[in-house]
Amino acid sequence: MNNSLKVGLMIPTYNAGLEFEKVVKMIGKQKISFELRKIIIDSESEDETKKIAVDNGFETFDIDKELFTHGLVRQKAVNILKDCDFVFFMTQDVFLKAGALQSLFDFISRDPNILVAYGRQIVNENTENYFDAKDRTFNYPSRSLIKAKNDVNELGIKTVFSSDAFSIYNSKLLRKIGNFPSKIRFAEDMYIAARAIDAGYKIGYCADAMAIHSNRLNFYGLFRRYLSIGVFHAENTWIQKEYGSNESNGIKLVFAQIKEMINEGNIVKIPELILRTLIKYSGYTIGKIKGK
Repeated sequence: MNNSLKVGLMIPTYNAGLEFEKVVKMIGKQKISFELRKIIIDSESEDETKKIAVDNGFETFDIDKELFTHGLVRQKAVNILKDCDFVFFMTQDVFLKAGALQSLFDFISRDPNILVAYGRQIVNENTENYFDAKDRTFNYPSRSLIKAKNDVNELGIKTVFSSDAFSIYNSKLLRKIGNFPSKIRFAEDMYIAARAIDAGYKIGYCADAMAIHSNRLNFYGLFRRYLSIGVFHAENTWIQKEYGSNESNGIKLVFAQIKEMINEGNIVKIPELILRTLIKYSGYTIGKIKGK
């Protein structure tokens, strides 16, 4: 047990349901070399979420669901865990694979200039939509990566891609750039990643730290997600000005998936891919207009 470093873990929760017990039990089964303080910040759940957390060694804190933003809840977590050198963030629907916490901790610990590192998200193939699985493979490849300012020409906006579904932050560096702003309602992970790169720090991606995360979005859910992404970019135009557009990255994804479908003999799925792309683009475009 490494007692020289303090590490925290926070999950924002809201009516997490019975599957949440599996989430927290998988955290409890992780073999780690450090002491871990575990908390949830709950948005007025009406189910057994808080009881499940307490029964599995978590401290519970509250946030008014009317005030909730993804930035504010993580700002509160960093302040609550102010004595921690590193802080893990997860969401209530992420199931850690064996060794995930230790792998991500070891990864960020190797380089004092990595402000945030995120793990690899894989899907539950029994429940995940075919296209969501393809998206996940595109965004979370099998090779680890460390991204810095000099990677912008090659990676574009992917330089500042990160995910707080499963991530770890260097608390000292996070505080140096001002912590999470409360006003950020969505994509707080990309916002902080962009601020980190601007400040000369690095973003890490650890392919060895794996977690199962399935969105299971229907068409309306897909539209709402991309609407939120559009609003975020309309409110933070500096990110695309510095790092490139989401549109170009989306085009790369579509062509990569079409190529895969042809190679796999799944040409019949191409019309659905086009439909999903139109839904994403519509939500994103409306969101950018709404966010101005």
